[in-house]
Amino acid sequence: MNYKILIVEDEPLLSASLRKKIETIKPELEIAGELRTVEDTVAWLKAHPEPAIIFMDIQLADGICFSIFEQVEVTNKGIVFTTAYDEYALEAFEVNSIAYLLKPIKTEALVRVFEKIETIVDVVKPFNRSPEIDYRELAMQVTQLQNKYRKRILVSRGDGFIQVPVEEIAYFSIEGKVTVATTFKQREHILDSTLSELEEELDPETFFRVNRQFILNVNAIHKVENYFGSRLVIKLLPNINASQKIVVSRNKAGEVKKWLDR
Repeated sequence: MNYKILIVEDEPLLSASLRKKIETIKPELEIAGELRTVEDTVAWLKAHPEPAIIFMDIQLADGICFSIFEQVEVTNKGIVFTTAYDEYALEAFEVNSIAYLLKPIKTEALVRVFEKIETIVDVVKPFNRSPEIDYRELAMQVTQLQNKYRKRILVSRGDGFIQVPVEEIAYFSIEGKVTVATTFKQREHILDSTLSELEEELDPETFFRVNRQFILNVNAIHKVENYFGSRLVIKLLPNINASQKIVVSRNKAGEVKKWLDR
């Protein structure tokens, strides 16, 4: 089966990686284009025949991808969403029978998507799915998912409290039995929350619990070094000092590398 594919992904490296995987798995297919934004995708779809399949990142540089379908009619439903959201957050997509891929995209997952598409229907023809997909509702649900993570931390200061934006925090740590938030400016704030609670409340794209003592902001990491016993040592930016060496266990090392490689 020979048909055209469009890739909509705002990260050039991820787009190139997906193209390479597709060309390896399905060398007979034609990549019609690689687009980065909602605006460019709308313009492309208005100027070209619809491709049989569109691999589409949900969050693009200029907005959520669902707004594309409010501006241009796409009759072919051969759309595969690519996303960093976990399976539990994707129930809306399953209900609407939309194929999706979790980032980072694995080759075996991509193979399964092609198998699914080709067994459902001849992709050259429009998919006839019922009920119709409510892209506006999906956009609302994705926005709610993005807004569920903590944006601020309330900390005590003198005889009152102040709000500290989470993006200003380089890392959270346990010192004794106390949870401390350390900012990029090396200011420390004692918190009532535990690291386990913070782990659930912080955006996993930005924050990751690398061991029992630390949750790190990805923007605070300067270097990751190999350590004996197949462990890792994480070095923070030169202007950020940690209370102790940040060591990642052998069992956790793979997860940390995967998080950093998104």
